[in-house]
Amino acid sequence: MNFSFLSPIFLIGIAAVSLPVIAHLISRKSGFKKRFPALRFLLASQGEMATRSRLKDLILLLLRALTIVLIALLFAKPAVFSFSTADSSEPRSLALVIDNSFSMGYGENFKKAKKEAERLIDSTPDGSFFTALPLVPERGETISVIQDRDTARKSLNKIPLSQTYTDNERRLEQVYSALEKAPNEEKQVVLITDFQKNGWRREDYTRKWLTLIDVTETPAPGNRAVTDVESRYTKESIKVKLRVSNFSDSDTSELLTEAKLSGEKIKAYIDIAPGDFTTGEFIFPRTRTNEEPEASGSASIPEDELRLDDKRHFVLSRSGALNVLIVDGDPREDSRLSESYYLASAAETASELLRSRIRIKDNDSFLDEELSAYDLIFLTNVGEITPGKAKDLEGFIEQGGTAVIFPGDRVRAGSYNTLLQNILPGELGAPAQTDSTLVSVETDMFSDDLFKKISQARVNRSFTLIPAEGSETILKLSDETPFLTHTSHGEGNVFLFTSTADTSWSNFAITPVFAPVIKEFLDFESLSNTKRRNYIVGDSVAIDRSSAASSIEVKDPVGENYKIDPQEPVFSDTSRIGIYKVLIEGEEAYEFSVNLDPLESNLEKISRFSVESEPESELGLVKVFKELWRYFLWGVIALFISESVARALFS
Repeated sequence: MNFSFLSPIFLIGIAAVSLPVIAHLISRKSGFKKRFPALRFLLASQGEMATRSRLKDLILLLLRALTIVLIALLFAKPAVFSFSTADSSEPRSLALVIDNSFSMGYGENFKKAKKEAERLIDSTPDGSFFTALPLVPERGETISVIQDRDTARKSLNKIPLSQTYTDNERRLEQVYSALEKAPNEEKQVVLITDFQKNGWRREDYTRKWLTLIDVTETPAPGNRAVTDVESRYTKESIKVKLRVSNFSDSDTSELLTEAKLSGEKIKAYIDIAPGDFTTGEFIFPRTRTNEEPEASGSASIPEDELRLDDKRHFVLSRSGALNVLIVDGDPREDSRLSESYYLASAAETASELLRSRIRIKDNDSFLDEELSAYDLIFLTNVGEITPGKAKDLEGFIEQGGTAVIFPGDRVRAGSYNTLLQNILPGELGAPAQTDSTLVSVETDMFSDDLFKKISQARVNRSFTLIPAEGSETILKLSDETPFLTHTSHGEGNVFLFTSTADTSWSNFAITPVFAPVIKEFLDFESLSNTKRRNYIVGDSVAIDRSSAASSIEVKDPVGENYKIDPQEPVFSDTSRIGIYKVLIEGEEAYEFSVNLDPLESNLEKISRFSVESEPESELGLVKVFKELWRYFLWGVIALFISESVARALFS
């Protein structure tokens, strides 16, 4: 360590120390002595007082002189410095990007990243410009490049740990684009990260202007997380199912899990194999406490090194009627011959019990229809699906919608497989003749009474189907080919039949089995009475409200209120995890939950990047300064206090 002054010209101010000395000398009294015998005893007593006065004057003189010296040193900016290596001795423009995705909350990684950024700020040559930015930007961010190191450090320390992630490559390109306007010719972006895989589109992303610094230990640490929670009403209970994932190479045994709902708690212990997950189901009895239209709860495991993903919130809703769309791909003048005739009849019968609203559209109208207005869509022999409508349908499923598909002679298997490959529960083959009956498959979707009648359904023609990995066969034919398969996608569900909804390929639609099956779709996961109430950080939330509402507010988990435009009731500030409350006309209307994206819970690392260096880049030494002016300022304050104390003691 070496001592230096950053502004040595102010050392001239030390000369001002002579001022109190001169003032002290001038103030000394002088005169001739004349003795009076009668005053001998009085003078003897005053001698002691004069000695004390001289001592006081000397102490005050010393304190004032030291004060002037320290003030001069303070303005001279004292600092200690050492030498550190740098890849260039020339000034540069440096963008320090701190990975603040929530995986960086593991242990001390986020603090380490900030400490490393401070070191880089200190070790950069004089004349350099800086900007400190989060990898996950905040809303309304402005990027400014500055030369003052203290201001750069303050910006760095204000960066918060987020509860989501971003597109890393796009963000880095954005930062470098802003850095190009900086004054220095050499420009560099430094990302300080944990190298977690999520957020990268490719592992070979390299740029000459990019440097990556890993603040973690290798290999990647293990982590356990609650990655999903499902909740639904049944006739006699409320079922809460949670998924706990083990992102590590070791077994997890006797892990405590806990579910809470309306003040009630249920605990259980689970085991999870390495790299696997386990689901646990909690059953809460229906009581007056949780019979309310909106019930909120949570599922959790004990906190570990990454705490944010150890708990997940949910809201169980039973408000609103079901909006159903039936798309008839083969409408006829005689409605009894239409593809949707039996389906519409069964759905309308069930809707009397379930308060459903049903609309029937033809194929052409479907292509222009806004799907977000519906909860459940039936596609019956729909032969024309455009790429745009296929994308809309996929988005509808991802957002929690349910689609039930009945094919027919207008459906081309190759077209469906191409356009709907992301949501179909299997790959359709060519239709083939058959003479089979329906047989039962072990499933919780249908009752035992329904399976007693299922053999009455005979199928003469059906599409072949190769089920996709993860899909579920709910009904099958006696020749072991699938008849009804199911898969989930995003927050929604897709059911695919291999035969028609009318009587042209089977008698399924006119058997006693058909109506109960359709009712199960209307009642699937309590769909008939459920609005979406559970979201991921960053999602936009469409607010349910009356058309006459003039005042809408959303209160986030920490109590902050946001006013919503009643004309466009969409809430986008879902940056905090927890339960949000929607207030309409000042009254609490309902709640919704926001949770972490589980993709960040897997701490698996990408391979290290091989970043090319600039050819002209040479290693050099730069001075790393640590300013000491704060200590001198406290010294000045201490001297002022000492002078006041000295005056009081000698008074």
